[in-house]
Amino acid sequence: MHVWEFMPEGPEIHRAADRLRKALVGKTLVEVHAEHPAIAGRLDDWVGREVESVEARSKAMLIRVGDHVLYSHNQLYGRWTVNRAATPPPDWNRSLRVALINGTHACRLWSASDVMMLEPWEVEGHPYIAQLGPDIADLLTTPEEVRVHLDEARFQRRGLAGLLLDQRFLAGVGNYLRSEILFEAGVDPSRRLGHLNTNEKDALAEAAMVITRRAYHQKGVTVDLATYQTMRDNGVARRSARH
Repeated sequence: MHVWEFMPEGPEIHRAADRLRKALVGKTLVEVHAEHPAIAGRLDDWVGREVESVEARSKAMLIRVGDHVLYSHNQLYGRWTVNRAATPPPDWNRSLRVALINGTHACRLWSASDVMMLEPWEVEGHPYIAQLGPDIADLLTTPEEVRVHLDEARFQRRGLAGLLLDQRFLAGVGNYLRSEILFEAGVDPSRRLGHLNTNEKDALAEAAMVITRRAYHQKGVTVDLATYQTMRDNGVARRSARH
């Protein structure tokens, strides 16, 4: 089972999608539970059907079976867990929202408050998804897309500290990524985007990609692994050593 010791951001949700995809896609569901009021009873016909896809969009998860997509956003407290099917669910103080179980794995969503069913054509128009900027944890997003986005007029008067948390700007960024991106780029968080010169915007775009991809590949660690391991060997807690 995997849980986070910090608020999950884009890299953590994309890694969760990887685990869910490996456990679910192409496999037939033998048992489902829909405990969230918004979807109660609406997953019953998923039993006996295969999961077709699992996709992360910034901090949202999309799981498709047939003509419906299960949308969830973890918000502050939501967690996906992936266990072997025979493993009992964790005994903890969290509320089960969804359980998707096949012959090998049990995938459960806990404590999320934003859960709903969509038809595939509704996904792109969902209020959260429709407003997202480039998803920098998505390996298909290119540096060119990010750099062009930094020149959009609507963002130029915004201060960087607040702007980087706006999912319309760079999707998937939260508090820890914001701090690391600004440090890597060498720009003051109090400055406005429009006051950066071309070289500084280039540095910001590159830092956003490098730090976020590093966090994705290194399970939330944004420093190089040698530095991280040295700190851990010297007794530094993971929470402090990973940035």
